[in-house]
Amino acid sequence: PQGTRDYSPKQMAIREQVFSTIIACFKRHGAEVIDTPVFELKETLTGKYGEDSKLIYDLKDQGGELLSLRYDL
Repeated sequence: PQGTRDYSPKQMAIREQVFSTIIACFKRHGAEVIDTPVFELKETLTGKYGEDSKLIYDLKDQGGELLSLRYDL
């Protein structure tokens, strides 16, 4: 899909090293690692950001559920 890309094994090795370095630095300063979903049900996000928010991107899955991408991801 538009806006997405694949990474080769060489590119992934570089990305993993960069992320590892960044994460280690953040942890040294007291940060904790979290993992959140890239998308959620639209009703969940509109409850957090408001119905008219321009901070979310709407999607529709093949099953008909209304989904949205989180703006911060």
